[in-house]
Amino acid sequence: MAPSTPLLTVRGSEGLYMVNGPPHFTESTVFPRESGKNCKVYTFSKDGTLFAWGNGENF
Repeated sequence: MAPSTPLLTVRGSEGLYMVNGPPHFTESTVFPRESGKNCKVYTFSKDGTLFAWGNGENF
């Protein structure tokens, strides 16, 4: 079984989004882009299966 492609979280001037990792960096279609500028807190679970973020309104 081939290893899964890693997801990388990016927080920048365009908000928070995920990209599929190497060899090709493309935006993930599974995670909707959080375009708000208030998203300052985010984390993965210890095993990497869950992702959480806070944008000042929701967590």
